[in-house]
Amino acid sequence: MSSRTVTGRTAFHGALLTSAWTLGSRVLGFVRDALMVASFGMSAELGAFNVAWIVPNLFRKLFGEGAVGAAIQPALARARQEGGPERAGRLYMRFHGLLALALAVAVAAGEAVIWIWRARLGDGAPATALALRYASILLPYALPICLTALAAAPQNLSGRFLFPALAPLLLNVVWIGCLLAVAGFPGADGGHAGAAEGALLCFGVLAGGVLQWLLQVPGLRASGYPLLPRFLPGDGEVRRTLRSFLPALAGLAAVQINMALDQGLVWILVGPEANTYAYLANRLLQLPLALIGISAATGALPLFARLAAEGRRPELAAALQRAAESALILIVAAAAGLYAVAEPTIRVLFEHGRFEQGDSALLAGTLRAYLWCLPAATVGGLLTRVRQASGDYAGPAKVAFASVPVNLVLDLLLLPRLGVPGAGYATAAALTVQALLLAGGLGRLGLGPPLRLGRLPRLLAPGAAAGAAAAATVAALGGAADHLPGLAAGIAAGVTAATAATVWLLPEEFRELLAGLRRRAAAG
Repeated sequence: MSSRTVTGRTAFHGALLTSAWTLGSRVLGFVRDALMVASFGMSAELGAFNVAWIVPNLFRKLFGEGAVGAAIQPALARARQEGGPERAGRLYMRFHGLLALALAVAVAAGEAVIWIWRARLGDGAPATALALRYASILLPYALPICLTALAAAPQNLSGRFLFPALAPLLLNVVWIGCLLAVAGFPGADGGHAGAAEGALLCFGVLAGGVLQWLLQVPGLRASGYPLLPRFLPGDGEVRRTLRSFLPALAGLAAVQINMALDQGLVWILVGPEANTYAYLANRLLQLPLALIGISAATGALPLFARLAAEGRRPELAAALQRAAESALILIVAAAAGLYAVAEPTIRVLFEHGRFEQGDSALLAGTLRAYLWCLPAATVGGLLTRVRQASGDYAGPAKVAFASVPVNLVLDLLLLPRLGVPGAGYATAAALTVQALLLAGGLGRLGLGPPLRLGRLPRLLAPGAAAGAAAAATVAALGGAADHLPGLAAGIAAGVTAATAATVWLLPEEFRELLAGLRRRAAAG
């Protein structure tokens, strides 16, 4: 079995590589979303697609962004430490088989529920009926995307991040190709997509999931892990991993469950068309969250797993603190800059075709509300992973479940009063509660606090500088900020100000970042 020693440098390289490919994926994602709203508009058809996408997308985010890795990576690290590569390979093969079987049963059960629901609806509730039709096509996507995430875990543990990082980009390429094909569909109304085109798009997304799964084969082979599952009961290590899996899933689920809950409640309390505002705001939110929060956690998890498996608690605590402080600097700067340029960004990206000027203002308000989620979601993701790497799966799961009713109650209070932006404020409050509870449990694991309070003003200063510079530039440019050159100028001003503040107030952290970038460039 081919493997590489996972070090702090490997973790940084993994985070950087994941960020780079994620950036490409998110850029394509924005192209995809612009095509979606230009073709469908803020219509009931697009709202139905977004509702149908909630469950398979929830699987994609939960499994693809950490739950599988949080369960299997520490177990594989222990197995390799205690019994060598062969034992780790057997564990992976058996876990692969059991997960594939469980997913197949879950998808079959979900299809049965959708079929019964559609039969009972009959000709009533056309918007719900359309959403269920789309859901029946999209639900099987959960199977290949979850197995893609499982295949990523041993690759990341072996220091290979390329093929897992490419998977989201591949989906967006397929999705955009389907949208371009749909635009020329003969049944389209005046060139705009409708219900039939939405169904074709669903089939294209499903095909993209299968391609993402097949893409992982070269990386698995290079890492020396078996490609085929084994549908047999496992040994004690497999059972222990399975017992860790559901708590790991729950522990990482809060961000995605809360956002999925927002979309469902917006559909019910505000209207089917309003659901698209929550969806697009979440999509824009995912760019900084994926580039910084998820990439930092993905890169750090193999290091956390190795240090925990070897019992090196002081080094684990130091690794957590470095990761949390670095991620906080970047995520606050990104959030503040995007807050300042929210409306110009939306005008440039989406104000085409059937997406109108009034839609931009509402979507900008919704995005600004959701941006308050980013610091807690980023630091909370690292806290969840370090606790799970240390063997504490129940604690993060309990904390995650505690945050969901907070979000639900606030949604019910705020949505009727504030409209769609109320969902963003509700999720931000729930995730802040979750992060605070996660940090409170570190002492029992022999780990110190992730952030030093005395350093917070300096850690937040680059974000304040980025927001102020970007806002001042947008104000000075006026209407010119609503075009790509003006938007680029606002973003450049924010980046420059954040960089200058970091050099001035955090010179050591800035030097470490530059050194890491040089090492990554030298490594190819």
